[in-house]
Amino acid sequence: MLGVLLYILVWVALWVLRHVWWKWTIGGRAHLKPRGQAMILAVNHLHWIDTWVLGASLPLPLRPAWLAKAELFANPVAAWWLRAIQVIPVSRGRHGRSALVAAEEALKGGAALIIFVEGHRSATGGLQEGQGGAVRLAARSGCPIVPIALWGTEAGLRGVCLRKPIHVSIGEPYFVPTEPSKISQQRMSELTDELMLRLAALLPERYWGVYRERMERSDDKMTR
Repeated sequence: MLGVLLYILVWVALWVLRHVWWKWTIGGRAHLKPRGQAMILAVNHLHWIDTWVLGASLPLPLRPAWLAKAELFANPVAAWWLRAIQVIPVSRGRHGRSALVAAEEALKGGAALIIFVEGHRSATGGLQEGQGGAVRLAARSGCPIVPIALWGTEAGLRGVCLRKPIHVSIGEPYFVPTEPSKISQQRMSELTDELMLRLAALLPERYWGVYRERMERSDDKMTR
C-alpha cells in the first residue's frame, strides 16, 4: 500500500513539473488500452531518467509493470522501491527464464508491461540492435505491442534544469503472429526488426542509429 501511495505522489509531482517547468510533450495517448487490457509497451532507452519520464507520461490508473536488469535490485532500499512499482528483475542466462514466466503471468493478469527493447541505454543516442524479449512475449501471450519513442532525455538532469524539450510518442498497437511452435532465429530476427523499424518511424531521423540504412531503404520504396 505504501508503494502505491509513493508511486502516486511521484507521478503527481512529475505531472506538476511537466506543466510548470519541463517542455515535455506526449503524443498518441489514444493508442493506449485501458487498465486491465494487457499490452506490451516497447520503448527505446537513452538515459536513466527515461523510467521517470515514461511512468509520468502514462495515465496514472495504468500503473504499468516493468522488466529491468536484476543488478538494480542489489541495494535493499532500491529493491523495495522497484518491487513496489511492479518491476520484474531479469537475470542473464537460465535464471532469466523465471522473469519471462513472471512477465507472462503479469500479462495474463491484464498488465501493461514496459520493456526497453534494446536491453540497455544507448551510448550514442541512436537506436541500438533490438532484443527479442518483447516479440517473444507478444507471440506467446497474444498481447499487442505498443511502440513508444522517447527523445530529449539523453541530456539527463542537466537537460531538465535547462528546460530542454522532452518528447514521448506513442505508436499504434499491433499484433505479432502467434507462433504454434518455437520461433526460429531467422523469424525472431525478422519480427524484432519489424518492431524496431516501427519504433524508428516514431523518432526523428537523427535517432535512427543502426536502423538508419533500413529506414532509408524503406523510404526509397515508398517514394517509387
